[in-house]
Amino acid sequence: MLNKIWIKPQPVGPVSNQIQTRLGLSPIVADILAQRGLRTKKQVVDFLRPSLLNLNSPWAFQDMAQAIDRLVLAQSHHERVLIYGDYDVDGVTSTAMLYKVLTDLNFQAVTYIPSRRDEGYGLNKEAVLKASKSDVKLIITVDCGITAVEEIAYAKELGIEVILTDHHEPPEILPAALAVLNPKVPESGYPFRELAGVGVAFKLAQALLEHFGNSGTNQMETLSEIEILDLVALGTIADLVPLIGENRIIVSYGLKQMEKTTHLGMQALLEECGLGNKPLKAGQIAFMVAPRINAAGRMDSAKAGLELLLTGKPERGEELARYLSRENAERQETEKEIFAEAVALLEQQPLPRVIVLSAPNWHPGVIGIVASRLVERFYRPVYLMNEEGEEAQGSARGIPGYHVLDALRGQADLFERFGGHSQAAGYSLKCSNISALREGLNQAAADYPEDLFCERVKVDHLVPLASLDGNLLAQLEQMAPFGFGNPSPVLAGVQFPLYAVNTVGKDKAHLKCLFGSEGAWEGIAFRQGAAVTGLRDTKCVDVTFGLDWNTYRGPDKVQLVLKDVEAAATWEDREHLQEHEGAVEEILRVRTEIAATSGGLAKGYDWRNYGRKQWVRALQEEAAITPEDWSNVLVWNGLQARAQWTSLDKFLRNSSEPILNKRARGDLGPRTQKPGQEKTWLMILLLGLPTGWEEWFQLWTQISGDHAQSQWAIAEAKLTAVDLQRKSGYQTREELIQDYRILAQLAKQTKSSQIFSWTPETQEGRDPLEALKIFEELGLIRILGGSERITLEWIPAQKKLDLDSSLRFHSGKQTWENLLRFAEEFLKTSWSELIIGRNSEF
Repeated sequence: MLNKIWIKPQPVGPVSNQIQTRLGLSPIVADILAQRGLRTKKQVVDFLRPSLLNLNSPWAFQDMAQAIDRLVLAQSHHERVLIYGDYDVDGVTSTAMLYKVLTDLNFQAVTYIPSRRDEGYGLNKEAVLKASKSDVKLIITVDCGITAVEEIAYAKELGIEVILTDHHEPPEILPAALAVLNPKVPESGYPFRELAGVGVAFKLAQALLEHFGNSGTNQMETLSEIEILDLVALGTIADLVPLIGENRIIVSYGLKQMEKTTHLGMQALLEECGLGNKPLKAGQIAFMVAPRINAAGRMDSAKAGLELLLTGKPERGEELARYLSRENAERQETEKEIFAEAVALLEQQPLPRVIVLSAPNWHPGVIGIVASRLVERFYRPVYLMNEEGEEAQGSARGIPGYHVLDALRGQADLFERFGGHSQAAGYSLKCSNISALREGLNQAAADYPEDLFCERVKVDHLVPLASLDGNLLAQLEQMAPFGFGNPSPVLAGVQFPLYAVNTVGKDKAHLKCLFGSEGAWEGIAFRQGAAVTGLRDTKCVDVTFGLDWNTYRGPDKVQLVLKDVEAAATWEDREHLQEHEGAVEEILRVRTEIAATSGGLAKGYDWRNYGRKQWVRALQEEAAITPEDWSNVLVWNGLQARAQWTSLDKFLRNSSEPILNKRARGDLGPRTQKPGQEKTWLMILLLGLPTGWEEWFQLWTQISGDHAQSQWAIAEAKLTAVDLQRKSGYQTREELIQDYRILAQLAKQTKSSQIFSWTPETQEGRDPLEALKIFEELGLIRILGGSERITLEWIPAQKKLDLDSSLRFHSGKQTWENLLRFAEEFLKTSWSELIIGRNSEF
């Protein structure tokens, strides 16, 4: 087998420098954030300081109002409502969470989770018939249902309506449900596609709690959104959805809530895992807590996991937690046995490009996990099957660059049925077709390049030993929670001096290295003890690693968690894929100069110091554009905090509605967005002030490229200090003190509970939520729920607080100060230097 190939981090240019200076971050952390697509101050702050106030409104779902109306009817008529779930952690947490909310709101709710072995995934007609005989009038599917066209039609025939909540990819023909809540459905209305099934169910719960005004304000015994967020976080982590955007917020706050969970079964399970009363990380939940709930559904029935999350009896919770641990241990033992059998089969012959194995009595609930372990071991696509009678049930796992579902489609005539996605799939076929499947998959893979089957290690940053300290680790920890979509940063060192190497732990299974001329930096490689032989005589090594705290015996110390150690690593040369740093800027500079000197660029007008009336008059007199043509003038409205593209006629009617799609908004980057490209505009009018020279360069690049034939102008760029403050989003100390006093007065009116609701109102261009986010960051309030009317808990300050300790406040203040300096410089810069000189400097 080939060695692993390490992929060098790609340069990110000036964006990283701006993140570093504006937020006071390490250049290493700033680079990693920029590489992960965080380009603006707001994006970085929202990432490093997640806020519940950034959750999208549940009412964004097009069908949410219809779903709530039907549920209100069900409650008032005391109808029986069935929550139909799934047997994995996502489905079990969805079911438990929604059941808790519905029963809390006095619904007649019942639950149903199908058997993995007897019924399989999804809604089935037999279960629907049982529901009908039990007088169920409404079914809510969670984490399933989007492909249940026939089953939902059958429910309708039986007089049962269905509210469908799911997150899986929709088919071309959607089920005829009363309401379909799935962010992947076209025109769903919801702005974030990546919610887990429990995340979609949570949106329904949010809307219910808001509608019934039951966020904990008036009756302390009722649930609030924050109290169910630990269940939502558990399902989100377990389902391996990307931990970005809304999922990142859910998991960040859900983990905090989990540490003080009100769910007795969750408490018992955390204690059983040795995690009670401890700070929690997403990785601990993924590898210790979630597998125990999953084990029940894999080995037998998911009902024990559901009962655990619903029980109100501490003793029963402890009993179920112990039972799930035993089930998980049995699952692990079964997994080890199947894995060992699979490895033994592979060792009998040369390793194929595609691993296809089968045997009788391989547990169908476990072969997917074993397939994943084989991928980790051999870095090959893996297809495992359990033979039962004449038919085999299979599970497949892929590697990057190998599309599992496409591979199955290429052998479609061999299967009874199959489905999945690029990296995982399930299927069934006749046992007599297994040999043909093995041959067909390997023949199809014969043309793939050899290095496809060589694991790539993506390195986030190259670092010297001297940079590895507690401050760097503390900043990297701010990027947590880590998981799929936001992996823990992989650092790399080139030719680190290897002071000593040894094996440690039970059976000498782990590799321990000391780096540096005096062995000052310690590294540990778990389950890599066998590598010690090849490293004993090595003076220097290349390493990839993460950082963590070593809390064993004595004060906390930074430790390298080694992923790979090589005498000389194999690096992938990707320079041919990257343009030379500065090449893009140089090309654009030359293009701009040619256009400006040759007349290739249409005429521009310097109206920077003109007010509204002046530039409107100049538009007609100098540019000869009359009001009849104002719909053909494209405006970049930089007068507001979030720049937007619109047409001049709409702008002058004080309409903020953009004429373009949402991705054409200025804050998403004009260089990649091409507003109005479908038509030729008479003029491109830039109103207001860019946020800095980088944004100006991006705007100018677009004008000189996409709109070179249009006239253009800059106007109304002379903004007041207050305008600049609003544009920067900066909340002054005085404004925050005023907001603080208002909230303190509202808290006093609640007497002892300190819980109240507040409807934020925009005043003089200020975003009222920004103040709440600062207070939330400082620990002065706790958001309990709500999207329009916010429910929060007041937390009296125990000591004098430093506003600058809030990243939001500090970065906002610095952004405002930088914008003040830029505004002065922008207005003083000559016209010729503005359109050529400044851009070439950038």
